[in-house]
Amino acid sequence: MEDSFKPSAQPIPRELHSEYEERPFHTCTRCGESLADFAGGYQISKSFKRGECVFEFALCDHCRTALMAEFSEESKRRLATHQEEHLTMDRGLSHCAGCGAKRDDSGLKEFVVSGMCEGDALLHSLLLCGDCGDGVQQQLSKATRDTWRRFVNDNFPGPPPADALPIPDELPRRSTVPVGSGAA
Repeated sequence: MEDSFKPSAQPIPRELHSEYEERPFHTCTRCGESLADFAGGYQISKSFKRGECVFEFALCDHCRTALMAEFSEESKRRLATHQEEHLTMDRGLSHCAGCGAKRDDSGLKEFVVSGMCEGDALLHSLLLCGDCGDGVQQQLSKATRDTWRRFVNDNFPGPPPADALPIPDELPRRSTVPVGSGAA
């Protein structure tokens, strides 16, 4: 696809601010360091389902690089090839970098937005619709998916993701005693 990515700094748009904190991101999700003065910049990513932000984070360049270093070589190679062959990197936040779908399309129920920032400036941004995001996920090895799960578990308290829960048929069945049977 196209390789016409030429960054041009602009203010970080509201859509890349933290929904949780209701303001621009101030600290790295992983290390807690201030993002404003971090040499090398930082990345913001947010996932949306049916118009609601369901997941967001900001990673300083050091933590982003460290996380990527944990990805398998196979995944890094496959991701680079997929990006080169299937993504157009200059569509910004209005169109999917994969298929070109408009963000405002009523059929676009799930998408991810991401931005590379430095200080209070947005250097580059992209949007991936759910289907194209699934295509990216298919490039990841099991080892890389495990690395990502560890990152999520270590940095986002709460219930485990749905894909980490056992399928109901896999749950052990308890023997039950009918109520009123007199068994104690």
